Amino acid sequence: MNNGADIQHLVFDMGGVLIDIDWHGKISGLLGRDIPFDQIHALWGASEAVHRFETGQCDFNTFTHDFIEEQGLDTTPETFEQAFREIIIDAFPGVVELLQELKPRFTLSLLSNTNAAHWQQVQTDYDFIPLFDHPWTSLDFGIMKPDPAIYQALLDKLQTSPSSVLFFDDGAANVQAARDVGLHAERVFNPDDIRQVLTDYQLL
Repeated sequence: MNNGADIQHLVFDMGGVLIDIDWHGKISGLLGRDIPFDQIHALWGASEAVHRFETGQCDFNTFTHDFIEEQGLDTTPETFEQAFREIIIDAFPGVVELLQELKPRFTLSLLSNTNAAHWQQVQTDYDFIPLFDHPWTSLDFGIMKPDPAIYQALLDKLQTSPSSVLFFDDGAANVQAARDVGLHAERVFNPDDIRQVLTDYQLL
């Protein structure tokens, strides 16, 4: 059993952890083939068009055209943008209650790879973002997970040591990269998984 006595900071990915997304289905559909979840993560992370978009270097329209060209997609920009916006389904039940329960005891931070289109959508549609002390995304750092530099930048911003941080993400590569930097990191897929991890760390 893990000992969470030193943990002061809880850091959360967003999509697939706090928000239900049809990322696999929509991206597989746009690519015209079914791709396993972790391979989608790898493809997404390797895309230059995605990197520019999720680090704030281009707008939605430019990303759409660049990604269609990069991947050789047989679709129109309008169809792509509609499907892309529909990736976000809804916040998982219990997210607000979980964050409210944790907030008095921990510093809560977000660390999500996202883009201007989805980030605006999330801030407009969901009321849990203000519960974070630090709602950070790849747009703030100009770096995407699993680049080790984003975890070091997180630690610098928090002015803390890796051992004081517990990080939650649904991507295996992101979790491993965080562990390599020294953070406590666990792979989760919803608030129930988060609660189980916190229980295992003796934090609930």
